[in-house]
Amino acid sequence: MFGRGGRDRRAVERALDLMQERALFADRVGDWGRARAEVIEAVTDLDQLHLRLWQLARTAGGPHSGMRKAVPPAFGPPDLPTVEETDGAVVLTLPACTDRDAGPYVDAARHALDEVQADRWIVDLRGNGGSTMWPLLAAVAPLLRGDGEIGAFVNRSGVRSPWVLAGGVVSAGGQPLAHGSVGHRDGPVAVLTDGATASAGEAVAVAFRGLADVRSYGTATLGFSSGNETVPLPGGAVLAVTTSRFADRTGRVYGGRLEPDVPSEDPLSMALWDT
Repeated sequence: MFGRGGRDRRAVERALDLMQERALFADRVGDWGRARAEVIEAVTDLDQLHLRLWQLARTAGGPHSGMRKAVPPAFGPPDLPTVEETDGAVVLTLPACTDRDAGPYVDAARHALDEVQADRWIVDLRGNGGSTMWPLLAAVAPLLRGDGEIGAFVNRSGVRSPWVLAGGVVSAGGQPLAHGSVGHRDGPVAVLTDGATASAGEAVAVAFRGLADVRSYGTATLGFSSGNETVPLPGGAVLAVTTSRFADRTGRVYGGRLEPDVPSEDPLSMALWDT
């Protein structure tokens, strides 16, 4: 029977500790002793275990929390950033990026930007449903207007953990996480979003907020402008628990949908006309 080993029990305990100690809405769980006991009693039944952990994560962490299977092997080339010159602007399109594709992703963005010059820039985040945010931030490093804090995680106690850009390197907690291009590009920036822009995609949108020459266009994002921590589970699943909200460089804290400065059903055309 599954899960009788102490290793499985310890993995489940780590997941429960993460939720109780760090989840954004842990106080919504009225009786943590009972909640933990109900999960532990299901440790020998994989389906029930995953169901109860998922339900508890949604209560304690909110809708951005959940569960997924371990990342399967990659098939085919990854989706990489692209640039297109149109009407005197350069459009940088950023698809989602996984951890395993971070290196090629940042390299592609660096190479693409090195090949173009423009008086105005458009960063297209439409359809970017997220995964890992650090390669995305490194990809747009030259457009973030110099070194310093470009955003932050804010935990349930209000403690900030800044995202820092220095010399093209994006760091958090003093740890370098992705290496983008050194230097910066001048000119106004338009950021395009839609209802499928989520999580890591929303982090990029947040990083541009607070800059004087940046405007956003499109429709509101999905509403997962928050940070998750993950823990592996028995059976190959991974539990994601929301433990922070995003904040921009001005200190404004988000956590839900990001409304654009200029609502539009055709944001690319609007941005080209408006900038």
